[in-house]
Amino acid sequence: MRGGGGRLGFDVLPPRAILERAFDKIVIASFSDAGEIRAQLAEMGIAPHRIDDSYVAPYLAARQSFLQNFAMLAKERALSGDCAEVGVYRGDFARHINAHFPTKKLYLFDTFEGFAAADLRSESAHVAGMGAGHLGNTSVALVLSKMPHKEQCVVRKGWFPDTARGLEDSRFCFVRLDTDLYDPILAGLVFFYPRLVPGGILIVDDYFSTYDGVKKAVDAFAAESQIPIVPVGDGISVALAK
Repeated sequence: MRGGGGRLGFDVLPPRAILERAFDKIVIASFSDAGEIRAQLAEMGIAPHRIDDSYVAPYLAARQSFLQNFAMLAKERALSGDCAEVGVYRGDFARHINAHFPTKKLYLFDTFEGFAAADLRSESAHVAGMGAGHLGNTSVALVLSKMPHKEQCVVRKGWFPDTARGLEDSRFCFVRLDTDLYDPILAGLVFFYPRLVPGGILIVDDYFSTYDGVKKAVDAFAAESQIPIVPVGDGISVALAK
């Protein structure tokens, strides 16, 4: 449609307005929130064949390929240490970690209630505007239902880094931080990077995204610690190796 002043524009509508419109398919164009969008559409009753994620699929495949290849190297090199994900959300990536590291303990850190209000204080207006509870449509039961090796999973529900207490002597070979926000990303880097085993790797999601606090946290930590950061190849994540 044409907006005011003769400019091309589009209507911005609430999600459920889709149900009142005729359409052939819905195209997912945000790979940072693709899982959330697909889940929301499914909850609204949109049939899977009408949801087109072909635009984001190559990025998600690259992410999974990176994990698979690293897991293969970790096995060949007999890397010790556990795995962890901070910011599990609905468990869609955690299940891949669990699958590729079937003999390693996987710590799952999340509030399972969405963004914590305390973590929004350091954010820009557009991120803080998402509000406490954003991405809260999940649960421990939902996440564990997706894990192929549930016996290896340890759920740490609550506010990070409080939920890391008691793990000070633990070591990790693979960690993924996906909390979207400056404070928990920085806290995750400070806690986990020193505890990576030699050859271990730490992935930070949303470095190349509109969650601008993520990049700030990574850049600050990397500069202070003199650690290089490397793009993973999924268009959004970076890696820090030990």
